[in-house]
Amino acid sequence: MTTPIGEDDLMAWVDRRLPPERHAIVDGYLADNPDVARRLALQAEHRAVIAGMFASVSIEPIPSAMRVGTIVSHHQTRPQWWQAIAAALLLAVGFGGGWGMRNSTLPPRAGIGALAQEATDNYRVYAVDAQRGAEFGPQAQAELVNWTSERLGSRVAVPDLAAAGYRFAGGRLVATPHGPAAMFLYDGPSSTRLAVVTRPMEIDKAARMTESADGDLSRVSWADRGVGFSIVAARPTTELQSVAETVRRQSQRV
Repeated sequence: MTTPIGEDDLMAWVDRRLPPERHAIVDGYLADNPDVARRLALQAEHRAVIAGMFASVSIEPIPSAMRVGTIVSHHQTRPQWWQAIAAALLLAVGFGGGWGMRNSTLPPRAGIGALAQEATDNYRVYAVDAQRGAEFGPQAQAELVNWTSERLGSRVAVPDLAAAGYRFAGGRLVATPHGPAAMFLYDGPSSTRLAVVTRPMEIDKAARMTESADGDLSRVSWADRGVGFSIVAARPTTELQSVAETVRRQSQRV
């Protein structure tokens, strides 16, 4: 009897360590479940991006001071009581430092901060792909609205940003840890790509506009009546603030 597909199988598929005898079974499951397939494809793309970011570090030689042989020989010259005290101090410092830095090193898991990070991550995957970034082109706007509204459980409208110099280039449904979100892509001045990402909010159902940045990308995020929005582009936040005001005014009329 075939073993049911579990989350371990799906994560092994993303990590490319799925046993050969399970690969065809999982592929068949993904073919019958396109929502799951899209989620895993996004996770696989994120995995590749993260791996690329640390590729140069992974090939660097291990410093001699951190090699096992060096550590062992160094500790053998110390009294046992000294080693016990050093171990206790290192454990205390490591725990205290790790606990104190948890909020500054981990990405936000909920609220407007999480939405901004989700918008940024999806921007880096899709907005840079001018040919295949959008699942629905500008001519299929009505189909895009119907599809995303159905999946998000609320009426979605494509913002009109022509007055701000941005032409609608299409959109798609994207995966987030908090469920599906709609992403609308725009082409702007100097080949700038701008994205508007929106999804229902579990917390921060009403939140003021917040500016933030991630590397070369600027973001403006907010929530109104239980729906969150985040605008992302490699443009000054002052420019995005004006675009965000336009999106907010139009969303209040939906």
